Amino acid sequence: MHRSRLAAAITAALTLGALAAASAPAATTALGGSPLNVYVGDMGQLQAFREGQPNGIFYRPTSTEGDAGFFIADRDNTTVYGFNGNAGPAGLTPYTAGTQTGPTGSGSATDPLKLVTTYTVPGRYAISQTTTYVKGSQQFRSHWEVTNTSGAPRHLKALAAADFFFEGSDKGTGIFTQGPPRFIGGTNADTGASGGFEEVPSGSPAWSKYQALAWGFGPTDVWPKIQAAAGSDSPTFDNSVAGEQVDNAGGVEWDQYVATGGNIPGVLATGATASFELVARNAVPSALQFNPTNAGSRQGVPIGFTVTALDTNGQPYAGKTLRFQIVGANATTGAVTTNAAGSAVITDPGANAGADTVIAFLDFNNNGVREAVEPQASALGTFVDNVPPSCTVKVSGDRPGGSGGEGKPLIITIKCGEQATVTVQTSLQPVSARSRAATVDKKKKRKKKVTVKLKTRTVIVTPGKALAVSYKIPQTVRRKYAGKTVKITTTVKARDAAGNVKTANATRTVKFAKYKKKKTGRH
Repeated sequence: MHRSRLAAAITAALTLGALAAASAPAATTALGGSPLNVYVGDMGQLQAFREGQPNGIFYRPTSTEGDAGFFIADRDNTTVYGFNGNAGPAGLTPYTAGTQTGPTGSGSATDPLKLVTTYTVPGRYAISQTTTYVKGSQQFRSHWEVTNTSGAPRHLKALAAADFFFEGSDKGTGIFTQGPPRFIGGTNADTGASGGFEEVPSGSPAWSKYQALAWGFGPTDVWPKIQAAAGSDSPTFDNSVAGEQVDNAGGVEWDQYVATGGNIPGVLATGATASFELVARNAVPSALQFNPTNAGSRQGVPIGFTVTALDTNGQPYAGKTLRFQIVGANATTGAVTTNAAGSAVITDPGANAGADTVIAFLDFNNNGVREAVEPQASALGTFVDNVPPSCTVKVSGDRPGGSGGEGKPLIITIKCGEQATVTVQTSLQPVSARSRAATVDKKKKRKKKVTVKLKTRTVIVTPGKALAVSYKIPQTVRRKYAGKTVKITTTVKARDAAGNVKTANATRTVKFAKYKKKKTGRH
């Protein structure tokens, strides 16, 4: 906030010279648009109120007559013409108010709201200022026609400057974008609300210089620079941008009508008219843009969400902290920094299968806590499990079935890391005596192996819990291979809820018990 501005203004005025005599408040006229309602004073002072906001975008925020507008620095008589504002500038030679015509127009892009304000420097300049606004936009345009009425060529600088006030505060940092079009202004460090001047590519000369600087009455502040602008052919502003927190202000200048420095034409001829124009922009943060807003991927394959932060004029918020939280299967928090385009990438690693919600906000004041004015948005990410269940299979025992014999029954033990539906396929393969003794002549043709497949079984395995499955060998098989050695191969296929399949095998060589016929009673 501005502090003790009135006292500071009086002190500075005493240093620079006596204040002009107090006069009645200037008349202002509203263009009547929305979401901006633009006001113009009878000396061209500018102000605009955003819909729903009690404060204007220029200081003094409660006044319809803002400390923003157009100034002429006449080198021939070293005088700066303009207006004395609420809190600067002070000690200028005031314009003489003329007329205000309008507003006219429907407010469309082809027929904008228009207000024409005329004022003069008697015997030297006549100024016609046309202010236009298109309904629905966050900016308005001012065009100045300066006519030399002095009867002699004039050397001058034309300047536009303002003391900014955004979203309840005038404290912030400077902004400059190279464009085209170029933009100079300031931003509220707590809310991201911003504003300033945009260069007009046609209908006006290019800016000679610009500066985003501090309000105040020190020699490097905005209003003393304006007040001293007629004292030198050198530029008033220096193309610098305040990077630290200051009381936001800004200005631009056109030096085409100063004789030195190679400017063209270097002088405003008698009766000639010079045109100057700029756009005054006001902006607030737009909602964050996620791309994609809803995405899916396989487990372990990350999803990159590009988040873009812009204001309502499409200006990127570069170099800002974007804080995020992932809620869901891959819960985490973090922060990234936006690039020159106002974008940053938030990566969800997707290490775990499931659904995630990614929530992000732009932390303007970098305090780690989201304020109500800091834009926030979210996106969804879903990761599909593609990792097969981890399962182990063991076979224990040495008695596959039949009557008689010693030992323990054959048991299949299955253990998986997650719940799975398991199918068990068992096959038997006789082992010949020669195979066991390894006496088979490898050059001789081997007989085709006989494989007997047993009935497939299906079971449900609980995560981390071993499940024992006993072999069920039909009696016909037990009889056929009674007393013989067989190799039993068990193949387990475990399928999880996502359809991933894991196959595991176990083999065991056992000898079937000799088959004993049941005794029958005597007759």
